[in-house]
Amino acid sequence: MSDAQPPLMARVGRRYFQSRSSTMKAVASGDALHVLNEEEQRALRRVEFGAIARAALAGALSGGACATAEVFADQEFANDPVAYWTLMGVVTVIASVAEIAYIYWETLRSVHELARVAGLELFGADRKSSDEALIDALARAALELPNPVDSRVGVNPHREAKRWQLILISLAYKAKVGVTNFVAKLVIRRVLSRAALRGVLLKGLPFVALPVTAMWNGIVMWMVLREARIRAMGPSAIEELVDAIFDDAPALSAQGKLSSVRAVASAIVRTQDLHPNLVRLLSSVARHAGDTGKNELDDVGLFLSNLKHLEAAELKVSLQVLAVACVVDGKLSSREKKLWGDALVAVGRSVDFMNVERLLKAFVRGEGFADDVLRDL
Repeated sequence: MSDAQPPLMARVGRRYFQSRSSTMKAVASGDALHVLNEEEQRALRRVEFGAIARAALAGALSGGACATAEVFADQEFANDPVAYWTLMGVVTVIASVAEIAYIYWETLRSVHELARVAGLELFGADRKSSDEALIDALARAALELPNPVDSRVGVNPHREAKRWQLILISLAYKAKVGVTNFVAKLVIRRVLSRAALRGVLLKGLPFVALPVTAMWNGIVMWMVLREARIRAMGPSAIEELVDAIFDDAPALSAQGKLSSVRAVASAIVRTQDLHPNLVRLLSSVARHAGDTGKNELDDVGLFLSNLKHLEAAELKVSLQVLAVACVVDGKLSSREKKLWGDALVAVGRSVDFMNVERLLKAFVRGEGFADDVLRDL
């Protein structure tokens, strides 16, 4: 269910993973991938801390080069705007390109290493992928590429989304460093305007970019590695959780089968994203449920209204599947909480997030008891 032809950067990431795998010894793990033992937890923390520290240092060095150029240009070319902006432009471009290239390499390397220490071998001895979709998902996570909108899954993640919301989210993400730098400088200017040494201190204002850029690089690296870990654990955890749901369930009616698949589709619509773990979950639930006919899957209203018509055992299946769908992307967003609450209200239950939050923690931490939490729902 992945793109027929992933974007160039995703293909570059895949080739890097394959090349690095060919130079390293195959990994071996004694437990399921989504279960992280103490040794794996320690190794993951080492990978994450090292990557975050190096990303922050790269941001500080890049910001320092630009700040040094700005201070120098202020002193030497204050009356020559052409020379001033030429110097600033050249230094900024070189520093930024070098920083971005390093961050991309470091992120790819760290994501691959994170997968390995968690017990995931992306490529076998024959150098062929054992899971194309997972490799693509990890490459996209490492390079911060958006998830594909794949019509072949039968669900439109943007069914309820407004175009202006999608544009604003994208712009806000792209502007995070620039806006933070601007606000930090504005605040410092206001503070220093009352300081006795403001003349001296204001000359160092360009260096505000060092901690700001370092901070953002560290935060983004942490977010990328967390997302990569969630994607790496996803397939194994989903297989176990879906097995737990359907092994304990009676034979489902046509309505029960359809409702269980719609539970995942509704989560995709509410999150407005075809997260690879949700795509994997949709495929797994559809396989266990069997033929659901040619019914519309991604109508959240139909899913909610039909819940009250299910038998108790089938309702439990749909709610368990919905709970997994709400947490398998590694977070419980406000939209997912709203969907969970709406489902409980639709069947006359009081809204309670405690169990679904416990399921989220069990899944993200990789402690191996998520299926036990799921059975208590």
